[in-house]
Amino acid sequence: MRFVSESTRLGRAATFAARHTAGTAAPIPALSGLRVSADDDAVRLTGYDYEASSTVLLPAEVDEPGELLLPGRVFAEIVHALPQGQVRVHTREGVVEISAGATEFTLPTLPLADYPELPTPPAPVGALDAAPFARAVAQMSRIAIRGDAVPVLSGTLLEFDAESVTLTSSDRFRVAIHQVPWKATGPDLPARAVVPARMLADATRSLGAGTDLLTVGLGGEGEAVLSLGLDERLTTLRLLDDTYPALRTKVPTDFVGTVVLAVEELRAALRRVCIVADRYAAVVLTIGPDEVVVGAAGDVDTRGRERLAGHLDGDGGTVAFNAGYLLDGLEGFDSEYVRLGFQEGIRPALLTGCAAPDAESGQDVVYVAMPRRLPA
Repeated sequence: MRFVSESTRLGRAATFAARHTAGTAAPIPALSGLRVSADDDAVRLTGYDYEASSTVLLPAEVDEPGELLLPGRVFAEIVHALPQGQVRVHTREGVVEISAGATEFTLPTLPLADYPELPTPPAPVGALDAAPFARAVAQMSRIAIRGDAVPVLSGTLLEFDAESVTLTSSDRFRVAIHQVPWKATGPDLPARAVVPARMLADATRSLGAGTDLLTVGLGGEGEAVLSLGLDERLTTLRLLDDTYPALRTKVPTDFVGTVVLAVEELRAALRRVCIVADRYAAVVLTIGPDEVVVGAAGDVDTRGRERLAGHLDGDGGTVAFNAGYLLDGLEGFDSEYVRLGFQEGIRPALLTGCAAPDAESGQDVVYVAMPRRLPA
């Protein structure tokens, strides 16, 4: 095999595909490899670790078509380190030579026959704007449970219908629900899938969050996978068991009172008062007719408190939250204001976005948080 490609484009492609090479901890050595196929003036790079795959196609001057398997992450680092210009890649006697200008590297090839068969990418079922989807996915990854205590809650539930994709994540103490518009193209809708939350966030981040349309595929032959495609890049993700709990039933509808606050003011106040307390300590909101006092406490006599303008409907009260959880919830809103519906005791509270204090709440972003017991 012999081909020539531009160093910057080849470096980006290798980095994208090598994300899903398994490195030194690979269960079989072949999974640490990057599969490189050259044919018809194009080169295809593929990484796979059994849980996910990344494939990218880029133009190249192919002198000798062929296919090989080489150490993926090392190859990506080498190409990034090469000087700007043309990169020449060719094989001879079980090694691959990579050169640009006066710089040359040699890497061993890996047994291509040991490389597992990749899952077949499913046909696209729709497309959506990459940027809002990436923002929603990023918040879902912060909310989903970490570890294997409840495996299905380490995933994000995606529900597809004719006009929107609804994303849901929870760690049992909070629930985040985002609705993102999309254009369905597949016939088998509505459909649903549970995708590992952090893998999904990594995939959307690596694909990029520009103004382009992201194509989504669901299904596959032999195993259930989700595919995400943008330009010449494609990622597949193995799905989790879809027995996801019915978390929409946990969204409260009755409240003692609701208060509307400016999102940026509340976010800034939380960050300031938490200077004196751990991010996961309790932050106390004392809600009155015209203002909300945001307070947090550290050791002994260390205190922080800030007053914010608030617009109360109903009765006032005092409610405490995990500070980090409340900040995570606010990250999901791009509205100017947020409406907090609260109840007595440690019953679920609800955050929804609104354009103005007297405007109706939007339902495209919903965040449910369990309050904490009020500190002494």
